[in-house]
Amino acid sequence: MASELLTDIGPVDTITAHIEALRRPHPERTAALGDGRVARTFGHPPADPLAAADLMAITVAILDDPTGHHTLAHMLSALPSTSTAHIRLRHHAQHCSPAMTAVIRRSVRYPRKAAGPPALFPQPATHRGRLDPDAISAPLPEHWAVPLDELEAPKRQLRRDAAIRLVQMATGCSRRSAAFSLQIPLGSLHSATISIQAWQKEPDNAAAYQSALHRVAEIAIADARTDTGGSDR
Repeated sequence: MASELLTDIGPVDTITAHIEALRRPHPERTAALGDGRVARTFGHPPADPLAAADLMAITVAILDDPTGHHTLAHMLSALPSTSTAHIRLRHHAQHCSPAMTAVIRRSVRYPRKAAGPPALFPQPATHRGRLDPDAISAPLPEHWAVPLDELEAPKRQLRRDAAIRLVQMATGCSRRSAAFSLQIPLGSLHSATISIQAWQKEPDNAAAYQSALHRVAEIAIADARTDTGGSDR
């Protein structure tokens, strides 16, 4: 496909041969190379200098072309939706530049339906004055988490992220401040942020998560009313 889209590059038989070699059974891919090194993963550049040069030529051609992002989108959209590369693209999009992220989002979802509303960062303070931040804990009470368990998401990270967001919904503070108030370590905060942000980019997940969060908030508010004998707090 690269030679078809980048006509100035010409044939890229060396890259084709490299890709075919990567598709061989695992023992062949891990055999020693001519210089004694071992090809272990798909992430290494080609050992063949000609293939590496051709790959760099394609990279430079895309970067130098003002419309190169369209070319890259065509190339990425040709990947099967179930391929390992496709899954990795969706997972790592958040770490790329804004332009690359936009290309990945467009290509890995084509021709699937749009994802709908984007993930909310930061979480709006929709329940300020109604939801008591001091009543929120991490982990969440089991009966609070019922709406979250209906979602196909990483359970532990989702519950942690939901607790953080509930504090934000109640106070309008930052994620870091919310995590601090819940005594969530920064490493756990980072893990939840990365996992849930990637999950929310899948179609319909962001909207479903917001709906579940509001249901959790209503459960928390109902609990508070019960504890105070039915009066609003």
